Amino acid sequence: MSFDNDDFDDMSDVDDMCYSDVEEEEEDEEWEEGSNCFDDGLDVPIEKEQEVDTREQKIIQGANLMPRIDDIVARANNVLDTTAINCRMLLFQFRWKDDVLVERFTEGNDIAQLLKASKVSPSEGKPLPLVSGECELCCDDSGDVVRFSCGTQVCKACFDRYLSEKIHENGAAFISCPGYKCSQLIDDDAIKKYCSDKEGYQKVVINSYVLANSQMKWCPGTDCARVIEVAWTPNDRFTKTVQCDCGKTFCFNCYGERHEPVSCGILRKWQQKSADDSETLNWISVNTKTCPKCRNMIEKNGGCNHMTCRQPGCGHEFCWICYADWKGHNYECRKFAADPGGKRSKAEADLKKFLFYDNLYTTHKKSISANKQLYERVHAMREKIMNIQGILTYQELDFVIKSVDSLLKCRTTLMYTYAFAFYLEDSMEKTIFEDNQIDLEKAVEELNGYLEKEDLEDEDIKLLKQNIINKSAYLEKRRHALLDHVRQGEEADTWKFVDY
Repeated sequence: MSFDNDDFDDMSDVDDMCYSDVEEEEEDEEWEEGSNCFDDGLDVPIEKEQEVDTREQKIIQGANLMPRIDDIVARANNVLDTTAINCRMLLFQFRWKDDVLVERFTEGNDIAQLLKASKVSPSEGKPLPLVSGECELCCDDSGDVVRFSCGTQVCKACFDRYLSEKIHENGAAFISCPGYKCSQLIDDDAIKKYCSDKEGYQKVVINSYVLANSQMKWCPGTDCARVIEVAWTPNDRFTKTVQCDCGKTFCFNCYGERHEPVSCGILRKWQQKSADDSETLNWISVNTKTCPKCRNMIEKNGGCNHMTCRQPGCGHEFCWICYADWKGHNYECRKFAADPGGKRSKAEADLKKFLFYDNLYTTHKKSISANKQLYERVHAMREKIMNIQGILTYQELDFVIKSVDSLLKCRTTLMYTYAFAFYLEDSMEKTIFEDNQIDLEKAVEELNGYLEKEDLEDEDIKLLKQNIINKSAYLEKRRHALLDHVRQGEEADTWKFVDY
């Protein structure tokens, strides 16, 4: 079972529970080399082969975290000398930094003071006896009534239902007495004794540990119950992709889809800017454009930006992005040309610049959706290659499917490069970045053209196969070159950004 952050917004039945004001560690922990356990609304196919640097991550089955939790509680409680539930609540407040909690405690703060932030009363650690009497919840008389130190009495059946509701409906890892306005914590031992869903309680305890730990996140993969633990302190100044054993990749810092090379902070600004109505008032349609030659309206229904007008008597070939003739096209239109004379107002220039990059971003986003239809087409292409060459197997022709995977992955990277480039200040490094962009863009469009090729003649198959293999390999090479250049700039702190 996996947990999403949204499913556990209320980690307790205690109102307004908050963390202690603990500063995140600035320095990352040192991890041993090889210590990992690795065996934007776009549903890009999951990579089956590892392509993410996993040296600074660990993959843990969520259920296996309970011994670690118990160990941290026991270690802290050697100093605090309180109940396990009191200690665990405090560790949750202090984001499971037991050394910080112990230091705060030794400064003279007692348990009740430290628990004030949670608006709960400390557990007394006393067993809850069974007595005869009336249940305050169902009002029935029973010989099995659980009596709390505050005087509240509930029958075992109602207490079990109360605990189960808190666990399943609220995801509560900390549960207080069911008495009216009573905030006293119920001990773990009592919950384990009277709750029928012991496994469910253990899961929410583990989930509270993961959600309070900035260096841990549940894998968002479908039905995945693994936790990714990293060796760095997340921040939005960069993006950091992690990969689970299930194959799912995601950005650890923002918990979204991977979005190299743009940082989480800049991507968030970009998305907010894109959603601003003031920017879309002057929106230029990216769904249809007019042919530069005959002025006939053309709808873009594929992923390739090499357009051919189908109007009878025309047949003009041009670039969807810049309208230039395709013959002799050099992909220079991927570079934004600023206003050298400064004739436009800054607001107008900024808007034009945004629309330029947003057009490129949106075009690739639409192309990604269109390119997903290529899987059906390449299956037919694979069948034709097998019929012609005969001796080949499906496994030997996997390159066709993998080429579509590469195309989608590289288009996604290109899409995010335009959000990155919009905020990037002009520099020599930006020029190199744009050159890498153009190289990758050109390779993407060429591979896209090969995969959309129709009416294949038998003699074309062998050449097409070689072109697809070579271009896919080149595509991956150019993608890694672009991303490596961005990472090097991040490490050297050479990237400077404009604040729009």
